[in-house]
Parts: sequence; structure tokens; C-alpha cells
Amino acid sequence: MPDNIPILDERVFATLQEDVGPSSAVILVQSLKEEIRNSEILLHTYAQDRNMRLLENQAHALKSAARSFGALRLGEVCRALEGEAKDGAPQTILANRLLQFQQVSSESLTALEGLVN
Repeated sequence: MPDNIPILDERVFATLQEDVGPSSAVILVQSLKEEIRNSEILLHTYAQDRNMRLLENQAHALKSAARSFGALRLGEVCRALEGEAKDGAPQTILANRLLQFQQVSSESLTALEGLVN
């Protein structure tokens, strides 16, 4: 994954904030943060169980949500994970991608926290 993809594109978030209003944007960011935390648990569980269909679906859902808030690097990691699940990637590839997911999701959570404080 290219490092030139930003953790957070604040222009995307600014557009979202204009569309829904500042107070609703705060609520939506809190919801996204919870979705990221829950997805981390689910993605690991699905990968461990080799449930590729659920892994693909969970990665797809988070990819879309992350991108809509401007969390572009997280969206890209989810895109890669979604494709790997669809292709039935070996456990070692999934494990490496999930490590990358953990790092990027942590960075994304920090960046999102900065938007609402």
C-alpha cells in the first residue's frame, strides 16, 4: 500500500460536515470510531475461522464507511483485505494484512479524534 495515501483527507470530512452539519458530524465520527473498533475484532475472528465471505463483507463495509469520512488509508487497507478474502488468500497473507489494519486503524482513530475535539 502506498504511503502517500493520507491517513485522513480533511477535505472529504469538511464536505461531509457541510452536508450533515457540525453536531451530526460529531455523532457520525463517534459511530465510525466504534465501527472501526468492532471491525477489528470481527476481521480477526473471520480470518481465524477462514470465513472468507464474512471477512470480505466486513472489509467492504468498513472500506466504504472509512472513505466517506476521508479515512483514505484505512479504506485502502480494507480494499486490499476485501480482495484477499475474495481470492481466498493464505493465512499468512491475511495475518500480515490484519497487522497492517491494526496499525492503520489506530492511526485513523487518532486522526478522527482530532476532528471532533
